[in-house]
Amino acid sequence: MISVSSEQIMQYVDAHCHLHDHRIIGDVPGIVQRAAAAGVTHMVTCATMEENFGATAALVRQYPAIVPCYGIHPWFLDSLSPGWQQVLGDRVAAEICGIGETGLDFMDKQANRERQLKVFFFHLALAQDLERPINIHIRKAWDPFVRLLKKTGPLKTPGLVHSFSGSADMVKLLIRYNLYISFSGSVTRPGAKKVVKALNAVPGDRILLETDTPDIYPSVPDPDPHGLNEPKNLPAIAQIAAARAGVPVPDFVCRAYANARKIFALLIPAAMHGLQH
Repeated sequence: MISVSSEQIMQYVDAHCHLHDHRIIGDVPGIVQRAAAAGVTHMVTCATMEENFGATAALVRQYPAIVPCYGIHPWFLDSLSPGWQQVLGDRVAAEICGIGETGLDFMDKQANRERQLKVFFFHLALAQDLERPINIHIRKAWDPFVRLLKKTGPLKTPGLVHSFSGSADMVKLLIRYNLYISFSGSVTRPGAKKVVKALNAVPGDRILLETDTPDIYPSVPDPDPHGLNEPKNLPAIAQIAAARAGVPVPDFVCRAYANARKIFALLIPAAMHGLQH
């Protein structure tokens, strides 16, 4: 078991957030400052459509603590340009970045599932070809997801399933395909029995933490009256998750941080370890 001195400052990587979001982009300087004060050394910000690739890239150029991923979210397939594969492929090939947010979301029964599958498969293939970490969104589509994984095989570079909502039984299978499991503020909900059960099924060397900023505000005392989440809340999420996993907070945080450093090793060079911006 990893052990951390109580005097040692705990560090965090927010494995999934959206700092380009129109609700918060004007406050990014403050968000970055508050995150650093909370021990969040890096924030993995995920673009969701071609329209916000440029905004994401601009944030990365301005703030070394921000790490980029580029992808097409399954909610926004109507935004695709005719040449979106070329746009995404060229962007990822040219930058030190990950892929995503991408994935499958079958919550809406009217959604074009075949199109989602084709778009997501392109992202998975790109991640394999370029050996980049991939940030994945899955809701109510676990069986189709597993079928796609069987086509691509285990990921050459680890990926993650963000804000995990699957079953505890799914965890071992996903790990076999070189995926990490990321937990958001949903794990703090009083009634989050399924999520907590899954949390307890994930080995310590596969757990990640995220905020999904500006959404999924954690269930904590004195919440922000505006209800917009931000990376500074990651320590609060970690504290509750650690308690629900039955692991001392310093050990839990150290594991999650080490895991994030490993999965995003290409994006966060060793020289930037412990960066506070």
